[in-house]
Amino acid sequence: MKIFFVYTFIFVSFFSAIAQTKVSSPNSPKGYLIKGKIVGVKNTEVYLAHYFGSTQQVVKDTAKADGDGNFTFKGKTELPKGLYLITFDQSKYLDFIMGSTNFSFETDTLDLINKMKIVGSDENQAFYSFQKEMVSLYDKLRSVPQNDPRFAALRKSILDFQQAWMLKNKNLFASKLIKATFEPDIPAYPKPVKNAKDSADLFQFQYRYYKKHFFDNVDLNDEKFIRTPFLQKKLEKFFADLVVQESDSITKEADIILAKIKNEDVRKYVIYKISSTYENHNVIGTDAAFVHMSEKYYINEPKLWDTSTVRRIKERVKVLKPLLIGKKIPEMYLTDPSGKLLTLSTAPGNYTILFIYDPECSHCKEEAPKLVALNDYLKSKSAIVFAVSILREKEQWKKFIAEFKIQNWYNGVDVHVNTKTGKEEYYTDFKNTFDIYSTPVIYVLDRNKKIIGKRIPIENIKDFIEFHENKVSAAIK
Repeated sequence: MKIFFVYTFIFVSFFSAIAQTKVSSPNSPKGYLIKGKIVGVKNTEVYLAHYFGSTQQVVKDTAKADGDGNFTFKGKTELPKGLYLITFDQSKYLDFIMGSTNFSFETDTLDLINKMKIVGSDENQAFYSFQKEMVSLYDKLRSVPQNDPRFAALRKSILDFQQAWMLKNKNLFASKLIKATFEPDIPAYPKPVKNAKDSADLFQFQYRYYKKHFFDNVDLNDEKFIRTPFLQKKLEKFFADLVVQESDSITKEADIILAKIKNEDVRKYVIYKISSTYENHNVIGTDAAFVHMSEKYYINEPKLWDTSTVRRIKERVKVLKPLLIGKKIPEMYLTDPSGKLLTLSTAPGNYTILFIYDPECSHCKEEAPKLVALNDYLKSKSAIVFAVSILREKEQWKKFIAEFKIQNWYNGVDVHVNTKTGKEEYYTDFKNTFDIYSTPVIYVLDRNKKIIGKRIPIENIKDFIEFHENKVSAAIK
């Protein structure tokens, strides 16, 4: 694979704005002082970091534990609130809620949770009292066989404890964290289930309720959730498991979620997560959701973003929007091996496999024979291959054609000789017109040169055409 540039939607300015500390208000406490002691940790580096979604942690400070396991994190800048972790080796860590930024704790590596003692933080005292009780209750549960009548009673006692604890600590962020781990409670189905149709209706009832109430247990306007693993996990599960992977469904659900979010930091985070998911998604056509998100929530909400982010988004939309499924692909003006003009729009065929490659690309050389092997199948479908070299070196281009015996394809290169000056001219900006950031790239076009598929692996082209024809047939019926 030859890579020319890698476009990434992760903007440094976005992470700086959300992940890092915000400017304190005049009445906010300044700085932080966290003293820790972990018996069993000696003369080692200890790190203080906060979660940023479920896949990243942002390190805020480091300290050196002494021979007795004592260490101190101290700083003059206010720490952003959320869920933090203190790590002291590659596999062990402790979670803390950063509300109060002046507290101390002591524990032991022999039993990190049960040995935990905290001074100066109501949030973390409650947080660890919950964990201690849960460890005790689950130890009891594991000691009882599932078929034992006591098992159900113990499970009920766990649920009762959780509900009572959350009610008692409802004003703490710790309670919000615990609540966020709960799935929605689905009410009983109001009708008896007597047959297959009733069963199907029951499933739809449960599915619709679960989907509608999926985010009920997460406070979508509390920006501290950005600095936890929970919000990212909920978003990923919702869109992967509950939303049909079609652009209309994705954008509809995204709009419903964002209508509930007024907090600017949470709003930016959710916009970013959904948009970045669908910019280069593996499901064909979902990049239309990225375009929708970009236009509605970046370009039309510029106050949320810095100007460079909005500018980059506009540039990206300008590239992607003409290449969405259903759009007529931009024209190509090329030269064929005999020196004649070759245009994409005039190439015949019920289907066109647009194969954009670089003759020097090793991956292109691996993929070309796979496409050659489909010649008979493509012929049976009145499909043609329109092969375009983005390398403007005629000799290497012709060598590639000869080497892979693709003379029966429509072969073109973007090299034109000006009849007046005799100089070579180039007409096509492949990078920005066809979104070429690596090669090869494949577009599948219908008889009207509208895009029906893109970036499809060659081994999947046959299945894709069959799927497309079945879909068209079903729509006609």
